[in-house]
Amino acid sequence: MLKEVFLGALRDKEVKISKVKDSNFHKILADASSRWISYESMPEICKSVGIDSSWNRRAFQGLQLYVIDAVAVTSTNRILFIEWEQDIVGSARSELLESRAMVMEASVAQKAVGEADIICVDGSLVSRLTKSRPEAASEMVKKCSNCIFISKTSESRLQFSQMGSMAGDIYYYGHTCKDAGFSIPVETQFCHAPLFEVYARLRDHTPVIRLEIMSSASETEVKSILNKLRYHSVAGYPYCLKLAHNTCKISNEDIDRLASIFGLQNEQGARDALNE
Repeated sequence: MLKEVFLGALRDKEVKISKVKDSNFHKILADASSRWISYESMPEICKSVGIDSSWNRRAFQGLQLYVIDAVAVTSTNRILFIEWEQDIVGSARSELLESRAMVMEASVAQKAVGEADIICVDGSLVSRLTKSRPEAASEMVKKCSNCIFISKTSESRLQFSQMGSMAGDIYYYGHTCKDAGFSIPVETQFCHAPLFEVYARLRDHTPVIRLEIMSSASETEVKSILNKLRYHSVAGYPYCLKLAHNTCKISNEDIDRLASIFGLQNEQGARDALNE
């Protein structure tokens, strides 16, 4: 089966790619290039903190074992704050766990205010709010107003959808200017608070990242943020976020160990739940 799939991919490669690189492709690249401001950020000595959360679950004959945690970590790998929760319940839907993780993120982010010059939250605020409960969204907006939300990937089509773009905006910025800099800030369609979208490259030839900045995002403010992010960046990505991800990640092996503690691992008929 896979042999036929691979052969088909090789045979239809140009046709598939041409769907993205159609007549609008170069027009969009030109527009992206016109929006790009070249800027070689100057590393600014600062204290940075990364915020991230994780959750995982396992089903056992109608029971759900789940774990959620959130952490605030400095770029020197010092854990400032951590919150966690684990339980065995009859139902643990993914959207409930996601919302609970958001509330924990907001809590550790608020605690970290005053501990750092810049607070980075892993992922998109807009994306979080589309799959969370209203109360979780409210907590995130209220407690993270001083945070910068940073994404390595993005499906946002806010800037080029009217030109018929098929890929996310980050794809086109990644294929245009390879020098360090950032895109002109664009206000998103966000009803909770003013929120601006900026694509940036901290160093030449490193991947583009997406920033979400609340309240305001003038060119001067964006440059100041990039200077701080550059100070503790590795391969064009804030090191504090990498540390936060590694610190809070709850793997399937971690769930196995916890199941063993509760004596659930060897229950007849137990199986892994799909982490959707």
